[in-house]
Amino acid sequence: MVQPIPPSSIQQAFQAALAHYQAGRVPQAFAIFQQILEAEPGHADALHFLGIIALQSGDKIAAAELIGKAIRVKPTSLMHYNLGLAFRAQGKLDEAIASYRRAIALQPGYAEAHFNLGNALQKQGKLDEAIASYRKALALKPDGVDAHNNLGSALQEQGKLGDAATCFRRAIALKPGFANAHNNLGIALQKQGKPEDAAASYRRALALKPDYADAHKNLGSVFQDQGRMDQAMECYRKANELDPRNESVAHLIAALEDKTTERAPSQYIEKLFDGYANTFDTHLVQGLGYKMPTELLDLLKRSTELPVGKWDVLDLGCGTGLAGSVISPHARQLVGVDLSSSMLEKARTRNVYHRLAHSDLLPMMRGEESSSYDLILAADVFVYLGKLDEIVSEAARLLRAEGYCMFSVEALDALPGGASSPESVPGYKLNPSGRYAHAANYLDKLAAANGFRSLGMISTPVRLEKGVPIPAWAAVWQKY
Repeated sequence: MVQPIPPSSIQQAFQAALAHYQAGRVPQAFAIFQQILEAEPGHADALHFLGIIALQSGDKIAAAELIGKAIRVKPTSLMHYNLGLAFRAQGKLDEAIASYRRAIALQPGYAEAHFNLGNALQKQGKLDEAIASYRKALALKPDGVDAHNNLGSALQEQGKLGDAATCFRRAIALKPGFANAHNNLGIALQKQGKPEDAAASYRRALALKPDYADAHKNLGSVFQDQGRMDQAMECYRKANELDPRNESVAHLIAALEDKTTERAPSQYIEKLFDGYANTFDTHLVQGLGYKMPTELLDLLKRSTELPVGKWDVLDLGCGTGLAGSVISPHARQLVGVDLSSSMLEKARTRNVYHRLAHSDLLPMMRGEESSSYDLILAADVFVYLGKLDEIVSEAARLLRAEGYCMFSVEALDALPGGASSPESVPGYKLNPSGRYAHAANYLDKLAAANGFRSLGMISTPVRLEKGVPIPAWAAVWQKY
């Protein structure tokens, strides 16, 4: 039987437990901290260290509870900081941010708290605030390798690629063996249109960490952009071998192997557009000549007189709200849904949506009441879905009588061999781009099977890709 610690020996016992902990003898430290609490249940430091041990062992809920109790007894900046880590481990970003801020209020020069505050803010998409926190951390600790790297990532999300590359190079100068920084530098260089420099950075990352799945995938994307498909496939297969659960890589492999799946994985779509959100509008409209929302609206105008502020509208895959802005003058209620939280943050700033849902399309649609919309819009969204049967069926359920469905798809009919090729039997095809093209006859069959009549379908380029127009179908259906 373990003898209880007398009150006069608690401080000595704490120092012994601390020495065990610092030497890596965690079980011995844990046992003594527990004895201390038996003698003095409100011993703040013992509660705090038991919380740290719980966090390190993966019990993040117990960690938050124990550290929270310690703070109620004797709050310190370190306790608030570690409580922030426990909340961050649970995905409770608001609580983590509040804890980091309390740590900083008690100790303004706490570089690690500023750094982790930046991490949490970046995760929430609050890039300006995250960047400010990283800069504060670096002002306090200029050799913070991770802070330079993460500052670069935040700047890259904002499209400030030159500044991002500078940050990654600083991180590499401080720590030449930092594989993640080499990989991130490669991403920045690739987005700057410097494929050879990007490939060199990816190779450096792989020389340092041969099992770096993301770097293999990124190197593959350089080869794919250059038309070196065999080398791209080799890289993707290596990435898939190292990380079989990465559905995005499996999708890229299927695209290059000319295998048609039913849809792109949610993981692929979410990651693609989370990283694209801050430059999406400028790149798509100015760089790629995108004007599909206005073309769809013009097509709808040919069939009906558009009301002012009367329609209930559902914008599928609303993205940053480009299409929503075009249709909003005619909407009484405008609802948007998208898989990318970063894109939804951009859409929210337009102030045209009455409700925004962070969800895949079908689950969100299934949660809506029947006959609740006058118009369903899907501009350049179905390119990430091959099989449209369930989506169209749900659209028919959600639309009121004589309601409208307008959408765009890339045109399978315009590809070599067109809709008559064997690959087009299901009516859609996964292209090497990772997007799907759909055949006109497939769309016609879907319309007829779900109670729609076509009011018009036109062939139009949806965007430019490497300077070449991508042919698409723009269609308007009406429910009868």
